[in-house]
Amino acid sequence: MPDGAEKTGLATFEKAGFIGSITLRRKERRNALNYDLWLSLGDAIKEAAGEEDVRVVLLKGEGDSFCTGLDLNPDNRVIDELSRDSSAGQKARLFNLIRMIQSIHTELEILKVPVIAAIQGHCLGAGLELACSCDMRYCSADAVFSLPEAKFAIITDVGGLQRLPRIVGRAKTRELAYRGHSIDAKEARMIGLVNDVFDTPGILFEEVDKIAEEIAANPPLAVQGAKEVLLHDEEVPLLKSLEYNAARSAMILPSEDLSESLNAYLRKRKPEFKGN
Repeated sequence: MPDGAEKTGLATFEKAGFIGSITLRRKERRNALNYDLWLSLGDAIKEAAGEEDVRVVLLKGEGDSFCTGLDLNPDNRVIDELSRDSSAGQKARLFNLIRMIQSIHTELEILKVPVIAAIQGHCLGAGLELACSCDMRYCSADAVFSLPEAKFAIITDVGGLQRLPRIVGRAKTRELAYRGHSIDAKEARMIGLVNDVFDTPGILFEEVDKIAEEIAANPPLAVQGAKEVLLHDEEVPLLKSLEYNAARSAMILPSEDLSESLNAYLRKRKPEFKGN
């Protein structure tokens, strides 16, 4: 945590059984991201990473919107730094600030368990970049997505230009980044930005809970191994990825969970996986 930072509770981590939830709690500002919220989010991610028995994490925004992106109020330390007179020192501070925020998004992305974003209302700018750090995204029909930074003379800079092309492709990412326009839930589903769309936020949260429970019911070593291989695959050529995949699979076989899976199948009962 940077010098002078304090825990704010603007983002919280909670656990129920094998499922963890990280919630953005600035609903009065539609969960717009300021310096304090980013720090609090970093704390919540670290807390989630430290929970050995958590098998899946949900990312949510309190209130009517998931996240409206960067808070443009001048009391936001990020905006304050952007507004200072240009100097070598100012540019160095701004660079370090951006890199710190990037690292928080990356820590979410590399959590060892799957992370699911449940998106209602606005998912804009840095909020969309945050959602792109998750393994899967689901939204309600009222959701709106955009990368509006170009309209504010800003470059999208906390991971969206790197992660979004892997999700929707380079051409669609360029369109979103250059135009700064909004797309609705239907188009987000069509381009693969979200996995599915649900009629209302209430139904969204119910269905995402069910998906999380389904993932959590699977052998955790297999699910976590699959995530690790998928992350590795994005960084290396095909043959290297295949080699790593084989090594990672061999690491967890045989296992107690494999025996439990086979025994449960043969006896036609529900398996109970322990991650061993």
